[in-house]
Amino acid sequence: MFTVGALLVGAIAAIVTGLSKTALPGAGLLAVPLFAMVAEGRAIPGVTLPVLLFADLFAVSWYRHHTRWDLLRPLAVWVTAGFAVGTAFFVIVGTNVRALEVVIALGIIAVVTLQIVRIVRNTPPRHTTTAETALYGTAGGFTTFVSNSAGPIMNTYLVGLGLDRTALVGTSAWFYFAVNLAKIPVYLAIGAWSTGGAFFSAESLRYDLVLLPFVVIGVYGGRALLPRLHDRFFLWLVLVLSLAGAVKLLLPG
Repeated sequence: MFTVGALLVGAIAAIVTGLSKTALPGAGLLAVPLFAMVAEGRAIPGVTLPVLLFADLFAVSWYRHHTRWDLLRPLAVWVTAGFAVGTAFFVIVGTNVRALEVVIALGIIAVVTLQIVRIVRNTPPRHTTTAETALYGTAGGFTTFVSNSAGPIMNTYLVGLGLDRTALVGTSAWFYFAVNLAKIPVYLAIGAWSTGGAFFSAESLRYDLVLLPFVVIGVYGGRALLPRLHDRFFLWLVLVLSLAGAVKLLLPG
């Protein structure tokens, strides 16, 4: 994992993760297929999670005053349901690394498609329904639990409610900080009590530690960009590259 190539890929993924937490919500989708280039199976979300949590600390500190708690509270029970489905998935899959990679790839393709639909439709803000909250919360909970790639799902939900950029970043920051913290004990339990191996290892944690300075570059870069950002081109670039990474995961071998 400490090859030059793995470190370069990880550094890019860490910078993108930092940017996604402070300026470009959804850009973190690109980090998942990048980390999948240096890890496999349960190690993919295992390597990704510490990097996400470190970036979350900056985001919740800087944008905590812009959080819309009234929008987050109704999601809690449905995100928990998504976690339960994700736990069952990991237990059933066990040592089948290929099945996990396919599900992660299909999840990325689904959320990329969802993001594209949102951009093309440019739908006006509206009040959410209970059914929509249940759908987005459960889908977001499952996708973030399995592959840490629920950004476009939650972005679609929050943007559809009319949140501006700062409110979206602040609300997303606390949402992901909470769910990412909640994953740790569940990942540890699944790794200990089911087949398929652990999510975390001493080597993966050392690898994450090396990547933390690049997260700092990303979060500070994002903070500087947020007030003046024109992100349409970057968003499309992220979607295309994420789609390419998902296709690579789908290809055998």
